[in-house]
Amino acid sequence: MSTIIIQRLDGTKYDLDALGFRVKQFNIPLNNYSYAYQQIGKHGSTRTDSYQQYLVIPLILTITAEDINDYNLQLFELRRIMRSDEDFYVINSVMPYMRWKCRAEAVTPTQNGNFWRSADVTINLDCADGYAESVATTLTPMNFSSGAWGFGQNIPDKDISFEFSSNDFVFHNLGLIPLTADERPAKIIFNGDAPNGFTITNKTTGQSFKLNRGVSRADTVIINGIMPMVNAQQAYKDSNHGYLDFAIGENQIHIDGASNFDVKFDTRFYY
Repeated sequence: MSTIIIQRLDGTKYDLDALGFRVKQFNIPLNNYSYAYQQIGKHGSTRTDSYQQYLVIPLILTITAEDINDYNLQLFELRRIMRSDEDFYVINSVMPYMRWKCRAEAVTPTQNGNFWRSADVTINLDCADGYAESVATTLTPMNFSSGAWGFGQNIPDKDISFEFSSNDFVFHNLGLIPLTADERPAKIIFNGDAPNGFTITNKTTGQSFKLNRGVSRADTVIINGIMPMVNAQQAYKDSNHGYLDFAIGENQIHIDGASNFDVKFDTRFYY
């Protein structure tokens, strides 16, 4: 069995097997959906929407120790690792480039007779997002040699980049769900000359964002969801109040009104 890594939000990592917590199972369930229906007449209904439910991921392990005192110390160590007053990340060493954001449900380990170990402990990990996310963002070069990206992430068999300097280009959303401005936005970072402002259009979704004020290459424009910033100052009033979502797969992007520019995307993908 591969080991499981617990990573706290401050970056601290715990290798469960190395710490004496022998992982026996870590099985990711398939995504769970709920559906909304609207009654149509007397004899039927139509499905109007679907919603991704949170995942419950069972982690089964045993606690091992050197003696009874060490066993009790291990119980406190496990409590510290699985502390759930905040989220933490769970990483399977087989696919170290993906992680689940979770919190642990309460559990009471039981000692296995007089042995200095526990019976199987099942810890239910609640993943509110319902999906794993890539550990790396698109600012990390996309290649297999770095270990930041890997199999199962839908990386195409061709070179792709998330930094562009042409008016027309393709943004690849490699995940299983759309990147939406109100839930999982893709941050757009723009530097360029646009004396009368500029427009970014996603031809795939039919959405456009327009900045109505002039900027130069020395300025930094960041569009993160529905809130544009110019040099770290809110610029919502200077925009068309538009926003950009990104469909699964290829998104055809066009930029108008700008020259001598670079634009890059900073996002994770969800699986």
